[in-house]
Amino acid sequence: MNISLGGLIKTYRINKRLSQFDVATAIGWNDTSRLSKIEQGRVKPTRPIVEKIMAALNLSSEERGEFLLTGGYLPSDEEITKIIKIVKEKINNWPYPAYLIDFTWRLLACNGATAKTFFIGPEMQKNLINVKPNLLEFAFLPKEILPVEISKGEDEKHCKPFPVAQIAQFKIEQIMRTNEKWYRELIKKMLTNDKFNRLWREITPELYQKTLLDYEYKIVKGNWLNKKITLQFHLLTSRVISDVRFQIVLYFPVEKNTQMFFTKNT
Repeated sequence: MNISLGGLIKTYRINKRLSQFDVATAIGWNDTSRLSKIEQGRVKPTRPIVEKIMAALNLSSEERGEFLLTGGYLPSDEEITKIIKIVKEKINNWPYPAYLIDFTWRLLACNGATAKTFFIGPEMQKNLINVKPNLLEFAFLPKEILPVEISKGEDEKHCKPFPVAQIAQFKIEQIMRTNEKWYRELIKKMLTNDKFNRLWREITPELYQKTLLDYEYKIVKGNWLNKKITLQFHLLTSRVISDVRFQIVLYFPVEKNTQMFFTKNT
C-alpha cells in the first residue's frame, strides 16, 4: 500500500504509453478532467468506473488484482466463486487446516481439517461463501460456538491470547485501510461486543511481536473425542497470483502429536 490508486492508474497508463486522452476516450468521456481528478486522488471511482478504467488500460488478470487491492475494492461473489474453483483442489487436498480469505480477512472456504480443528459444522462450512465471517470475529465467539483455546505469535515464547493477537495483527495489516467502508462497518459491528470494545481501545500493534507478515505460530487447545489435546502449528500465507486480493492460509504441524492428530482423525 505504498502507492495510491490514482498513482497506480497513472503508472499503468504511462507504462502502456497511453495519454489521459487515450484512456478517457476509451471510457467514453468527452475530456480528461474526471480521469485527472482520479489520478490526483481527489475522487475515488466507483466499481463500474474502475472496470471501465481497467478495460481502457488493457490490464491482465494479475494487474487487475493489484489494481483492485490497491483501491480496496471487495471481491464480488462471482470473483470469489472463480477463485474458489482455482484453489479448491489445493485446499481440500491439504492434510492439515487450510482456508481461503480475502484481504479484509473474510473467510471464504476451508477444508475438512479446518472444520475439525475449529468445530465448524458441515452446513457452516458449505455456506461460508454466503456468510463470509471475518477472522477478527472468531476471537470473540462464545465457547459454545468455538470451544477451543487459541494463542498465536511470532513463536511459542511470544504467543498472545487469541483476542489480543487478533486485534493487534488486524491493526498492523489494515493500517492503511481505516477509512474504507468495509473497515468502518466491521469495526462498528464489532464494537457492540463489550470485550472487543475494551480491547480495541487498549491494544496497540506493538503488543504483538511479529517480524514476518506471512507467518505465525499458533497453539490450539481443545477436547476432541473426549480427549484434551494441544495442537501446534506453523502458518504460512500465500497470495493467489491471479488475484492478489485473495490469500490461502496453510497450517503445518510443529511436532509429531499434531501430525498424528490429523492422521488418526481423517
